[in-house]
Amino acid sequence: INQKPLDFGADIVLHSVTKFLNGHTDVVMGALVCNDDQIAKRLQFYQNAIGGVPSPFDTWLALRGMRTLHVRICRANSNALKIATALEAHKNVERVSYPFLKSHRQYEVAKRQMTANKDSGGGAMVTVFLK
Repeated sequence: INQKPLDFGADIVLHSVTKFLNGHTDVVMGALVCNDDQIAKRLQFYQNAIGGVPSPFDTWLALRGMRTLHVRICRANSNALKIATALEAHKNVERVSYPFLKSHRQYEVAKRQMTANKDSGGGAMVTVFLK
């Protein structure tokens, strides 16, 4: 969501529609995305042969969640940065791993690669190591 792996050389990107994209946890779905016609044709063959396609109602539910995706991602990014910053200063925390903390070893890489607002965090995942 906050990064574009295809722009950095990935062949296929797997998105969890169930979590971030849908946002309501009422759909179990994933999405494979690629920008290579040969890979896309191969994936389409498997999709047709195996039958791994969502129902029209499931796709409607996912679309419903996509309408609020931008707001949810911006809030999740902002909240994660605030939480990571606060935890980093907590006396019972050994360290915090979050790419938009200046203390993160790949902070500069995250700033260059991630598409989130550079002042509002990048991603919702925060790792905390307790003392």
